[in-house]
Amino acid sequence: MDRRQFLADSLGVALSTALPADLFAQSVPAPPPRRWDAGRVRHLLPGASDTRLLIKASFTQPLTSAPVLRVAGRSVSGRMNDTAGEFWQFAVDGLQPGRPYTLSLRASGGSLCEPWELSTLPAPDARPDHCRVLFFTCAGGHDALGFVPAATRNRLLRRALSFGPQVAVANGDHVYWDLLSPRGSKTLGPAGEVERLSGSFTRSTAVVGERNEMVLKRAAGPQILPLYGTDFRSTPVFFLQDDHDYFENDEATDEIITFPPSWFMLELARATQRLFYPEFLPDAARPDNLPWSSTGTRDGVPRSESFGTLRFGRLLEVLLYDVRRTMTLAGPVGTSPGGWPSAFRGVGPAVPSHLDMREEIAPIEQHGFTLADFFPDRIEVRFFKWDIKSEPPEAIDRLEPFHTARVTRSA
Repeated sequence: MDRRQFLADSLGVALSTALPADLFAQSVPAPPPRRWDAGRVRHLLPGASDTRLLIKASFTQPLTSAPVLRVAGRSVSGRMNDTAGEFWQFAVDGLQPGRPYTLSLRASGGSLCEPWELSTLPAPDARPDHCRVLFFTCAGGHDALGFVPAATRNRLLRRALSFGPQVAVANGDHVYWDLLSPRGSKTLGPAGEVERLSGSFTRSTAVVGERNEMVLKRAAGPQILPLYGTDFRSTPVFFLQDDHDYFENDEATDEIITFPPSWFMLELARATQRLFYPEFLPDAARPDNLPWSSTGTRDGVPRSESFGTLRFGRLLEVLLYDVRRTMTLAGPVGTSPGGWPSAFRGVGPAVPSHLDMREEIAPIEQHGFTLADFFPDRIEVRFFKWDIKSEPPEAIDRLEPFHTARVTRSA
């Protein structure tokens, strides 16, 4: 089959801006919930499958003994992911598919936060009739380096969460802290300013367990912790890594080719994932011999750093592949004012000339997110944008779709 025809068939090639009234009714956010008491919890990011949960958490103060997660009548001891006792993870298996669970965190001194609810995903053979997924990309950036303030980015994500997505996919560039790439290290992480904020890395030693661990926390922490906080505690997340998550921009010059990553770049990416956001959970239908697909077993859970699956029963399967470790000379850029393609590369985003594609909206360089509603017979996609040049941050709280599209299943 011709590749262009395959792409056309697989997408359904039926795009329409006419959406049913019930979808717009769903887009009206519910009243804000009562304030949740985060207590001593600084951030919570949960991963989930049909029978497992993997939660990454950090606390406002180091814990001297393992905290305990209570779920389904079980007590699961946390595993420390740093050397100071600030970052922990909780792995739970043997749960029932598609079921909400009440979770609580305790330490020797008592409760660490208010209980909260988190659901497992439907069983692989289940037939749910709807799944709403939040997609966003390039969410990283340090306030001191000219990026959109973390508080504003958090506001965008909270607006997205107000529409009630069941899962969220964060597509790369959670950190901007380029160290050696000629252009990236000057515009996305100026060397002098970076060292003033975090200190300098020692590239010949390990990241976790060495002085580098403190530098990593200072560099990545302000880009991740205030952005997510505990807002996603009830929304399973799938985090993909991109070039800047390896602490470099994807560049190739006569002096340096940044990808595939060096040993130290790989260590930085793995350590950031280990501390801040969950790896991908097992999926029986995913090949187990993909590159970087298995990092061994921790807490009895085999996990994948680079290849994941968002499986929502028989309704939806999203394959999530980070190919940065095996690919070179490609990749997107970030969200700071100088990071848009037109500024950084001198050319705006455009549809590749070798693909036949119906362009409903020309690429634009503004901040926002996408909500995709999956049904058995169609996908309905809503696009949201916020113009930093002309709109105040308060406008984010009232964002509505500026464009909608429907992809129908081919006969």
